[in-house]
Amino acid sequence: MNSELKSKKWEPAIAQMHTAHLSLLNPDQAKTSDWTEAFWLLVKAIKEERSYDPAFAPEFADLDAATDTSYDFYDIMEEYFDFLEDQGDWDDVIESAEEMISLFKWEKKLPSEYMFRKGNALEKSRRLNDAEDFGEYWLSHYPQDLYAAASNVYLKCELGKTDEALEITKKYLHDDLICDKDTDSFFMAAYRLFELTDDINAKQRIEKKIAEYQEMLNKKGN
Repeated sequence: MNSELKSKKWEPAIAQMHTAHLSLLNPDQAKTSDWTEAFWLLVKAIKEERSYDPAFAPEFADLDAATDTSYDFYDIMEEYFDFLEDQGDWDDVIESAEEMISLFKWEKKLPSEYMFRKGNALEKSRRLNDAEDFGEYWLSHYPQDLYAAASNVYLKCELGKTDEALEITKKYLHDDLICDKDTDSFFMAAYRLFELTDDINAKQRIEKKIAEYQEMLNKKGN
């Protein structure tokens, strides 16, 4: 760990992260409280460190280098949120995602993952009006984010608002848009929309691009 860190909260935070991470070796014994404690200890450590150094890790992408621990914080956060979702702890997902979004600047990388986690948790907990409002907020603040477009299309389809889903899809779906790791979620959302609207030609065009991407992945796998 970086010896220049001033907060005394780093050591207990990292120790609790280790405990939570190891708990996944025995999933039946893993506790939500182990993970939430690790998460909020980490948040407190970051905030206290910034009280000494306001420029400390302004971006989530900066955190690994700034702390120099043995953990990849992105991987740890992925484990944390995946665990909460597997347990159906939607309130914890929402609160933690909101904290992640507000804790960093997100100028180097969009907060797509945590925006999606929050929106998905709102939908899964059947807070559909809140999910729709949040999805529209996300898309209006990050109009370049295809994950936001995909999330909104899925939700509008869920709500039976296919006309609104189609309006979003037409804005982003262009002939030169290829299906890849950054756009596949949008293509899948568009496929779902055209499936619901029985637009066979549009569905076939989307299906072809998804198939081309899957073929490329298969070739890489071989």
